[in-house]
Amino acid sequence: MNPPRKYVRYGVRLPLLLAALVLTALPVTAGHAATPTPTPGKPSATKPTPGKPSATRTRPTYRYTPPDTAGDKRRAMGKAGLYLDKVAAALGSPGLWVDSSVKKLTARETAELDAAAKASAAPMRIAVIPASAINVAPSSFSSSTRLAWEGEEIADQLYDRVGVEGVYAVLVDARSESAGRGFHAVQRADKGPTYHVGSAVDQAVDCCAPDYEEMLERFIQRGQEINKPFYIDAAPWAGGAAGLGGLWWGVTTLGARRARRKEEQQHLEITKPLLNEEIIALSQHVSGLPTTSDPQQSKLSKDVLDTVEKARHRLDEASGDSDTEAVATLLGSARYGLLCLDAVRAGKPMPEPTAPCFFDPRHGPSTGSANWTPEGGRERAVDVCDACAARLAADEQPDIRMVTVRDRARPYWTLGEELASYIDGYWSRGDGSRWWFPDEDARRAGNEMRARWASRRAGARFGRAASDLGTSIGSWSSSSNSDDSDGGGWSSGSSRRRSFSSRTRSSGGGSSRRSSRRSGGSRGF
Repeated sequence: MNPPRKYVRYGVRLPLLLAALVLTALPVTAGHAATPTPTPGKPSATKPTPGKPSATRTRPTYRYTPPDTAGDKRRAMGKAGLYLDKVAAALGSPGLWVDSSVKKLTARETAELDAAAKASAAPMRIAVIPASAINVAPSSFSSSTRLAWEGEEIADQLYDRVGVEGVYAVLVDARSESAGRGFHAVQRADKGPTYHVGSAVDQAVDCCAPDYEEMLERFIQRGQEINKPFYIDAAPWAGGAAGLGGLWWGVTTLGARRARRKEEQQHLEITKPLLNEEIIALSQHVSGLPTTSDPQQSKLSKDVLDTVEKARHRLDEASGDSDTEAVATLLGSARYGLLCLDAVRAGKPMPEPTAPCFFDPRHGPSTGSANWTPEGGRERAVDVCDACAARLAADEQPDIRMVTVRDRARPYWTLGEELASYIDGYWSRGDGSRWWFPDEDARRAGNEMRARWASRRAGARFGRAASDLGTSIGSWSSSSNSDDSDGGGWSSGSSRRRSFSSRTRSSGGGSSRRSSRRSGGSRGF
């Protein structure tokens, strides 16, 4: 049997009515939850039940209101600023102020630390505050902590409000470093002594954290010590250090001279016989020149003879490479004088000075250049005299200056350091400059010898030591900076926090301009 139609209609409408009642009874959350806004509803189309009064129901709607993040942060910063205003008012004079909510310091400990801060040589103002007083994290994130300021800026904010130069320290109390616990201090002053504020923070955290009493006691003790310039502490030792430095300089210089003199004596054993032989041969050649009545020829002959005699005397007194180099230069000048004498006799203009013949400097100044390939080497252009040029043109070996060393005859340029002064002297222009010597190995040997002698000097050794020290410090600094950048922000308890500084005045009273930062430090623990 089918039910009456009116009961069927009530059976269809009943679930809808129950859903409306449930939505109406839901609680509205506080804060920024959706807020129901009633709107005029339509009357129910359901027919009233016989014997019951009819009722008109409305269906609620919901509208989302976004959170006011900027406003919340502004209000939180204002609250933190007002709190620091209260702290600054309590620290008008140097001393210690502890928030009543901080329970880690007893009244007796607070009084003793306050007396120590007031009696310190540095004007110290120290505040112990809870992290919650300057926490600006949104209230919806109750488990997180974000302080209104970080690092030294917390102490700077207190200085801004007090407005008096001195040492300012803020110990932020919390359950852990991640919750905001840290110790921050700074010294602001345009004149007067600089105190060890940064190292005082480090010592306080390293030795005593998280014991607040011992931390503050160590900070007060270290923070009032004056950071004197290095030269003041080092002055009593300067005389002794200078004496030791002078002694080291003298011993090093003497050792370098002895080592060089020993090597030069070995060179003299080879170069002195060669030059003596050349002086004798050149003297005999000049003595055999025919006499002449021409004044120019007579003057040239006399100049050549005087130059040879000067070379003889210099060689007799030779004691090192500088002497043999000077003798070789004089002999080269004498041979150029003979070339000029020949030109005057032939009625030709005197030639320009040129480099000696590469194969044998005794051949005199070169008259041209030619390509030559040594045994086992590569082709190169060398300065040659007329005789050597003719031999090379005829595919014959040139007349090379051979030197016998240790029972072995070798070309002079292959002896390297032992004949470096001989080569330098002959290839000298006489004005401090030199002609280009074609053999690369001989040039390298001479340069290495001179560089070795220079490196033994006291000044060179001191420069290398200073350079090595600077490199080590630079490497250490670079590694420290990279470690800090890897850590970022708040690091472990033994590392420093990042320090923030602002040149603008805070919202509180006090100083409108910050004095110079003398020292400071910031550590979490």
